[in-house]
Amino acid sequence: MAEPASAPLRAAIFDLFGTLPEFPVAGFEGMIHAGAQALGADEDAFIAGWYRTAEARQSGGYPGGIPENIREIVATMGMPTPTDAALERALAPREEMYRRWFFPRDGALETVTALRDRGIPLGLISMCAPDTPAMWRASPFAGLFDVEVFSSEVGLRKPDPAIYRFAIDRLGTPPEVTLYCGDGSYRELTGAAAVGLVAVEIRDPAVVRGEQLRPDGDDWAGAWVGDLRELLDRF
Repeated sequence: MAEPASAPLRAAIFDLFGTLPEFPVAGFEGMIHAGAQALGADEDAFIAGWYRTAEARQSGGYPGGIPENIREIVATMGMPTPTDAALERALAPREEMYRRWFFPRDGALETVTALRDRGIPLGLISMCAPDTPAMWRASPFAGLFDVEVFSSEVGLRKPDPAIYRFAIDRLGTPPEVTLYCGDGSYRELTGAAAVGLVAVEIRDPAVVRGEQLRPDGDDWAGAWVGDLRELLDRF
């Protein structure tokens, strides 16, 4: 569990996926399979292409968004360029996945709102595809964060120290009094701790860890909380 800090924290940075909303790996993998089926593509080859292009997708490599990404995968497979109608069918499972899972986990809005009411500067750092920022800005979290850092917009990825410093500089608080909370994907917690942030994992004991989407996860042995509301005692 998270131990109280020796001095109150003065700012907080949150991860997005797996932290503010939970995201099951089955839903994510099902989305990729369904997209391949909608295109009439070989599923194994399409899935391989999806993961092969992940870094570019998350760091601004597709200015045309997910449709551009899909066109590149299909072209690499030697298939004809999909029509707009085919792309729409291929993207429908992704839209359905977000409708089903992109909502605040228990305690998330309560925690964020309580911190904001206390005047705590709030930041977000998300490893994400180019369709995430618009979805975030239409969510219940819109307007609650002072600094929003999306990897697909800034071209930086976790656990690169630069992505944390990008957020810290804009929050204007020293890292040693700034919380970083995440589920551990992309080795984000060790990355945050390496730049001096106070890293805390969200690890809900009611959630089966292996069923949640957690790519390149940390083997984190540091502080953790089972509910985001537990973080409030640190401020």
